[in-house]
Amino acid sequence: MEHLSQYIEADYAVLSAVLYCLGRVLKALGRFPNRLIPLTLTGCGIALACLGAASRWSEYANWAGMMFDGVVQGILCTGMSVYLNEVISHCGPGGCSPGK
Repeated sequence: MEHLSQYIEADYAVLSAVLYCLGRVLKALGRFPNRLIPLTLTGCGIALACLGAASRWSEYANWAGMMFDGVVQGILCTGMSVYLNEVISHCGPGGCSPGK
């Protein structure tokens, strides 16, 4: 996780938490297939990161750089949120034990 988090820019860090919460909501719906949750989160992550990059348009030399940054940060934040979910589901709220 440390390797992944070093590539996520500080402006996008909150996006991982938002995507984690969105994933929990989709899972709680029951009618949404579990196998589609990561793909849905990826799409939402990319869209929200691109929106965040567009809000800082003046920092980019051109639109392609802005979109590239948005797509990469969206994928990284989605990866971080899915990884966080896996750690929590495998370790549980009581912490990780060697047997799990």
